[in-house]
Amino acid sequence: MLLVAAVVGGYVAIDPKLPRSRQVVLDFGKEATDVTDVELTWTRAGTMDDAALATRWHFAPGGAPRRLPFEARLADGPWDIEVTLERQSRETTRWPYRVNLEGTHFWRRDPQRDLPVVIPVREALR
Repeated sequence: MLLVAAVVGGYVAIDPKLPRSRQVVLDFGKEATDVTDVELTWTRAGTMDDAALATRWHFAPGGAPRRLPFEARLADGPWDIEVTLERQSRETTRWPYRVNLEGTHFWRRDPQRDLPVVIPVREALR
């Protein structure tokens, strides 16, 4: 019985540090047609660590969607995101953003957890 309690206690302690799949949406808004390249990097907030995740998309001119859904596998906690956008005019915009990926323990059902994390990239395109 003590062994089971130790295993459960250990799991509860490390569970928030384990990466899990998250639904993320980049919201470009009506300016999406001007975007040709997007690079997204995720770094633990407040650290100088290398990016934990980096993703890049390329679109034909006028082909970027208004909302780009994707899946990211990251642990709970605050993350610094840097979005680098290239437009048809070859102009490059770097946009920092912070998001807090909150989680709940497996024994609690949290409907908020099932909602995608929306990153309002349209703010960088103004």
